[in-house]
Amino acid sequence: MKSTPELVDLEKSDFDWFRELIERESGIHIRENKYMFMYNRLLRRIRNLGMDNFSQYKDYLRTGEGFEKELGKLLEEIVIPESSFFRYQPQFEMLVSMILPDLMKRRIMQGKPLNVVSFGCATGEEPYSIALLLYDRLSVSQRQLVRIRAVDLSETLLSKAREGLYEESDLANVPPIFLSQYFIRENGGYRLISRVSQMVHFYKFNLVHENWTRFNFSDLAFCRNTTIYFNKEARHQVNYNLKNCLRENGYLVLGHTEIINGDQNGLKHMGNMVYRKVNP
Repeated sequence: MKSTPELVDLEKSDFDWFRELIERESGIHIRENKYMFMYNRLLRRIRNLGMDNFSQYKDYLRTGEGFEKELGKLLEEIVIPESSFFRYQPQFEMLVSMILPDLMKRRIMQGKPLNVVSFGCATGEEPYSIALLLYDRLSVSQRQLVRIRAVDLSETLLSKAREGLYEESDLANVPPIFLSQYFIRENGGYRLISRVSQMVHFYKFNLVHENWTRFNFSDLAFCRNTTIYFNKEARHQVNYNLKNCLRENGYLVLGHTEIINGDQNGLKHMGNMVYRKVNP
């Protein structure tokens, strides 16, 4: 029978090795005071693999097979999901009053495609909130012009997002009329109807190491509370890519801790951490 790793098994040198690995592969910076956080998450992976100690797990990740098969699962343990429908109402009020009318006029009403992307989408509440607003405002033919992509590092979270099934407590901020029209009761929860959920396409994506060109010519990008745990270099890289993936006059919505020097790099702050790409 496998023994349970003891707390003393995670030596300081191993703790630092795991921190450096995670930061190098994801941009996420684990502070030194997060020892117990790391211990508990590493322990879950070790138990899952049936290993004896942290050193054995470290050696496994050093192998080509272990790195390929296990790294993604380790990073999933580290990611802290935070999402809810229509989170931070002032930004969604701007979306309804300013952003969507402008994008509909410049893109949809001209028969041009509208590209939306949600970075760090977690369990899908953010992109589904956008889909609900667009579905409610567009005709059947106009909806065909909309492409909503949602990405996250965690395949576990993405699987839940694709399912589109939520508990009643998850829907506290959903307008009652949306709840009655676009959700159905199922298994003690609520499922988003397929006509809306099919507007969103989910993908696994690493913001630090993968190619962003697939997101070029985005008209609206959400990246809220996604880079707050990144190191300075990774944040700078992601912010650079966020600006460059936007079409001219496209919009970027950030979390309130993700401040960027917008006016000096072609992004005009419109209020409430909403930026618009303009000629520098």
